[in-house]
Amino acid sequence: MISIQPISESQFQQLEGVRKIVDRDSSGQFALLDLGENLGSYGLSWKSDKLEPIVVASATQNTVWIGVEQQLAAISLHTGQILVRLPFCTYIVQILSLPEVTAVLAEEEVVLFNPGGSIRFSDNLPDQGVEMSVVGDNIAIALLEGDTLQINHQTGYFKSPVPVLG
Repeated sequence: MISIQPISESQFQQLEGVRKIVDRDSSGQFALLDLGENLGSYGLSWKSDKLEPIVVASATQNTVWIGVEQQLAAISLHTGQILVRLPFCTYIVQILSLPEVTAVLAEEEVVLFNPGGSIRFSDNLPDQGVEMSVVGDNIAIALLEGDTLQINHQTGYFKSPVPVLG
């Protein structure tokens, strides 16, 4: 069972360096991501008291994805190995896990990851991304100004923006 619990800065500082998967300078928030008895706990730190970490177990249940502010990490649930540790230029909005791909939506970009953590596709968005959902074989990305982009999660091919009706 995966859980997150707040901890103090001093508790965070006592963690081994390799156990600090998200470690921001000037952080004000600290938490422990508990992956169970076999894998142990990992530390997270971030600045904003308004944001909480996004934690998503992959569709195949072999990886846990963590996004907080502009930091992304992924940990193998089999070995405890950190598969991904990646900074983003803008805030992470959503993580969507499908059987063969994990999609990460940041305010101004989308990145698709293969199951092992390698990047399958990455591109900037024409407008701020606010939400993702699955539509058939595509991932629909709702944009702030009302358009929706669809991206084929296998190829990374974008369909042109679709106006939102309503």
